[in-house]
Amino acid sequence: MIRQLEGDMAGKLHWYHWLVILASLILTFSAWKVSSEQVHQKAAFQFHFQADQIVELVKERMRKYEDALWAGVAAIQSQSGKTNTHHWHRFAKTLAIESKYPGINGIGVIDYVAKDNFANYLATERQFRPDFSVHPEHKQQEFWPITHIEPVEINQQAVGLDMAHEINRYTAAKKARDTGNVQITEQIVLVQDELHTPGFLFFAPYYRQIQTPGSVEERQQQFTGLVYAPFIVSRLMEGTLENRNRLVNFNILDGNGLLYDELHVGSADYDPFPLFSKSVPVQIYGKTWTFEIQSSALFRQQHANSQPLMILVGGIIIDTMLIAFFLLLVGYNKKAVALANQITQQLQNTESHLEITIDNMMDAMITIDSCHRVLSYNKAAEKMFGFDAEEVIGRHVSALENPDAAVPGIGRYLNSSNVEVGERTELIVSHRQGASFPADLMINKVISDTDSYWIAIIRDLSLKVSAETTKAIMNAAIQASPVGFAILDKNGGFVTLNKALCDWLGYSEADLQNGNALGMVRQRDRWYFLINFIRMFRGKRASVYVERQFRHRENRLIWGRFSAAGVKEREGKISHIVVHIADMQKEKELMTAILQKNQALLKSNSDLEQFAYIASHDLKSPLNAVRQLASWIDEDCRHLLPRQSKEHLSLLVQRTERMAKLLEDLLDYSKVGRYQYKGIEVNLRELVEEQFHLFNDGKRFYCQVDSAVMVIPKVPLEIVLRNLLSNAIKHHDKKQGKIDVTYKKEGGRHKITIRDDGPGIPVGMHNKVVEMFQTLRPRDEVEGSGMGLAMVKRIVNHYKGELVIESNGIRGTSVVVSWPIEELQTIIRC
Repeated sequence: MIRQLEGDMAGKLHWYHWLVILASLILTFSAWKVSSEQVHQKAAFQFHFQADQIVELVKERMRKYEDALWAGVAAIQSQSGKTNTHHWHRFAKTLAIESKYPGINGIGVIDYVAKDNFANYLATERQFRPDFSVHPEHKQQEFWPITHIEPVEINQQAVGLDMAHEINRYTAAKKARDTGNVQITEQIVLVQDELHTPGFLFFAPYYRQIQTPGSVEERQQQFTGLVYAPFIVSRLMEGTLENRNRLVNFNILDGNGLLYDELHVGSADYDPFPLFSKSVPVQIYGKTWTFEIQSSALFRQQHANSQPLMILVGGIIIDTMLIAFFLLLVGYNKKAVALANQITQQLQNTESHLEITIDNMMDAMITIDSCHRVLSYNKAAEKMFGFDAEEVIGRHVSALENPDAAVPGIGRYLNSSNVEVGERTELIVSHRQGASFPADLMINKVISDTDSYWIAIIRDLSLKVSAETTKAIMNAAIQASPVGFAILDKNGGFVTLNKALCDWLGYSEADLQNGNALGMVRQRDRWYFLINFIRMFRGKRASVYVERQFRHRENRLIWGRFSAAGVKEREGKISHIVVHIADMQKEKELMTAILQKNQALLKSNSDLEQFAYIASHDLKSPLNAVRQLASWIDEDCRHLLPRQSKEHLSLLVQRTERMAKLLEDLLDYSKVGRYQYKGIEVNLRELVEEQFHLFNDGKRFYCQVDSAVMVIPKVPLEIVLRNLLSNAIKHHDKKQGKIDVTYKKEGGRHKITIRDDGPGIPVGMHNKVVEMFQTLRPRDEVEGSGMGLAMVKRIVNHYKGELVIESNGIRGTSVVVSWPIEELQTIIRC
């Protein structure tokens, strides 16, 4: 009844089965949720990046148009504030607006003409252009005609057009005059545009004096005219970015007016149900343009990710399989319980049979506890020793031996330290009546959960292990080995081989049994193995150890580690060769993969060197040319250029020098880690003072350095110290300052601290300032590329060091460089 109840319980799922299934379901849905959120976040980040890039491209294009207008103003002011059709044509041709400024229709000049000076203005212009006229008529008391415009062929209708005739043009023109800044009109229709698409006018004012007057009244009095550029928004977009293979589409609104539209069915990659969308208001020269941006169909394609769904489906499949497995396991468990009950019954039957068998054994069998007391004693033992079981069980085993015998019996043997479990031992057995005879004793130790005991088998005739038994043991060991094993005769034929070797070569034992070992090697290696086999049989070589490829049955080559040694006969001659072959195919495949990755790494390093060459040559060469041209202009035209142009020229030189410095720093940054410098003995004080004097112009700063000699890579340390000292001096906010460089050895590292008394670094910026292109102050205030600390951190990290910035953000900064100590000890000189 109890066994039947146990079988019924074994056939049902238990609470812990359901707990595992529930945990698996929770894990599946959690992984699906996390994966879905990660995919969404990644796509959202990409969308916002693309949207911001669109806006920045449009703003950058508008700034280029502004630069073109100011170039026109500079050209007019260089001609004493006057220009004519010929000069303006030359300027526009030099400017090359068709190629450099796509999107604008042209560039022109608007003269401001007072009412009392209008007749003189017309007379002057008609000397060279008799058909020149100002149009249309209006009621304003001043005139703002377009006097010059290039290219005139496509803008002929705009020549003579008066800005004062229409309120949008007139208002923007006066605002440009009064503010002295570039202004843009409201949305208008250009007279030269036959399609009447939305357009705008760009205005840049100029005055009788080169410097822009300070007040509105002065600007109105000194006002001369405007340089302007008409443009159409759709052409502006075509010149800025082409709507092809873009991840976002957008339109532009000016108030309620639609300036540009890609959000329609006919637009490339338009997505009627976008994944993301956003609206971005942008200030454009006094006007607010609203960019409505949404993801495109191409964006949807690139960010289509089935991973969350696969995780969910895969998890559900695994959970289903888990339930099926549990059900199958419960079924097998039920069968196992039934089988156990059956086996228990069989064991009970077997136990009684075993007792009968033991009593009928020819060999004596005695079981002995850990205290050497007899636990059981069969019929053969009663006959061998002459004692009945009732007389012996419970007594010490020494009662069975003759104490006067020269050879120890079983009791003394168990008390000695020479007990060898599972080994046969010769001893003298004594009969109760005094007769002694030699016997073989075999003892096995049995350990149970609660106790241990000995089983002693005693045979009255000594039996040696037969040759057949030895061979069986050897064959069992050979077959159990996971390594290929074979014994070869003098002809190279297989005498013995194991299953591991057959499986490795893809053959059955019968296929190889009558074969030759040379048949499993490559054709070109057979001569090598034949020569070495001959040398081994002749005793000229003791062993062979080599890695070679062997022939598989499927006609493919596999790598193996081959070792062989000779077996000597009694006369000392080699009769056979024992061969071991270990599989190393996976090891070779891994090595091949490593070599391929090394080749890829070499190519990557080569590409990096090529990039460094381009950065140092192809980019720096044109930059040097620009700097040289600016120098020639300064030498040739300094006395001709107005003050503002001289400032612009100085700014150009400053910017080119900054760009050159940035390229040099980028090149140095890319080289970090490509060379591994060895540690040499370096004097810290001499190295710091040498670098400090490079930057301490005018002896404004004082530097105090600890005296220390250390074994450290000198060139990388020199670059680190140069950048840190330069930063401490360059960013100091006072005329004089102090820099302390201290040294100590701590925890197996050189610890060098560069401390200054300048302005501190805010705590929140400690990690930010060590990134590329990061500066705490504008580059126009403190010249720099923003690469110094980034390069320092990369060098220190490459040599397994650490860089830490310590500052309260108010006054003083400490940069701590921790550098591993090499083998030689650092010497401190006090």
